[in-house]
Amino acid sequence: MFSTLPPRWVGLAFLLLVLALALGNLILLAGSVYLLLVALVALLLQPPQDVTLSRRLPRNVCWAGDVIEVERKIEAESGVGPLFVHDPLPEEALLVEGNNFRVVWKLPGARTYDLSYRIRCPKRGVFNLEETSWECQAPLGLRGGSQGTAGPEQEIAVVPRFQGVRRFNQIRAVGKSSRPDEDVSVLGASTTDFRELRPYVPGDAMRSVNWKASARRAGYDNPLLVNEYEPEGKKAVWIFLDGADYMEVGTALTNLMEHAVEAVGSIAQYYLTRGFTLGAYVYNSPAGILTPELGQKQFQRLTQMLTTLKVSPANEDLLQAVEWCKSFLFRLQPLVFVISRLDIHYSGSSGGPGSPDAFTAGVRRLIALRGRNRRPGQVKVVHMDTQGYLRTETSLEALALGMLHWESRPLFGALRRDGAAVMDWNPLREDLTSTLIRHLNAYR
Repeated sequence: MFSTLPPRWVGLAFLLLVLALALGNLILLAGSVYLLLVALVALLLQPPQDVTLSRRLPRNVCWAGDVIEVERKIEAESGVGPLFVHDPLPEEALLVEGNNFRVVWKLPGARTYDLSYRIRCPKRGVFNLEETSWECQAPLGLRGGSQGTAGPEQEIAVVPRFQGVRRFNQIRAVGKSSRPDEDVSVLGASTTDFRELRPYVPGDAMRSVNWKASARRAGYDNPLLVNEYEPEGKKAVWIFLDGADYMEVGTALTNLMEHAVEAVGSIAQYYLTRGFTLGAYVYNSPAGILTPELGQKQFQRLTQMLTTLKVSPANEDLLQAVEWCKSFLFRLQPLVFVISRLDIHYSGSSGGPGSPDAFTAGVRRLIALRGRNRRPGQVKVVHMDTQGYLRTETSLEALALGMLHWESRPLFGALRRDGAAVMDWNPLREDLTSTLIRHLNAYR
């Protein structure tokens, strides 16, 4: 299909030819011949024909921060001219190599062009790569081209990357430590999972004596060694995560909520790998509750919930969340982590969602659900510090942010007096493990 340019160029060429003959001007004559030749070329050259485009993702699931290569190829059987290819990218994706918009010049004959590129996905979530749009044109735009899209849309699931929380140095105990990373249940029969060899003490069953290991201790005062096995049933851990929109402070790619999700996954991974039962609840969010289970499948369920987690306006306080989960909390008597911001104040009433009074009441309720077992530090509040996430344009704004930071400190003291361990974590300055060790040493 021809465009409207060739007839115009031909008309312009004849006009120049008439003027050249009337005026005897060789320059006008050369110009008219040039335009006629260009119009003739436009009639002979075909734009790229039989264009096909394919796009493939080597994987549809990746960790946050990973780089994914988008393999993209375009084929054209015949014709000559430019080819335009464009992949619309989600705003959460960063282009690290290549280009999602490419222009190539199609040469005569069948041609295949590799137009792959690489993107980084720094933010968790489920994102869509829209259909690829392409367009081909004839040389100089003198003939009509064609355009289209190649699909289908492709989905990329970005799973949050969790920190590996290092093991806390602590002596094993039977439910007496306030940091129960190695605690075991008081009740429960021994399993077949070997724990360690230890010296024999009166009351140990003789069938538990390791005779081979004891034979190598001949000459010692107490040569007998017994096999000690892991008891059945570990303690439980419960995590409350605040999913309100005020947690999403920072940029679209790196914000406070992403680090809060990272903290949840890291803590859960640490305790699940040690045989603990895990439960979780995201309040102020549709994500809801993760019923308590143990093992790798529970970690997979938690990861799926955190990957698709979306923030929502605050409509629930910690006390309401505790009441919703109290049947699990009373039965399991878990170690509880609460991850939120303590510097938030709402414009509503003092007892509304997010107010200091409602948050304090929720922590007190958590402690009360433990009954007589109210050792200090069994409820751990992780405050997500916003310093460094909020940009300030003037010194007055910086002063206001500083006041907001220190305004929450009295709430820290009130929670600690009630028996909670309060940890102040700024992900931009310190990793999670260092924060846990630094604060939990005070409750050892």
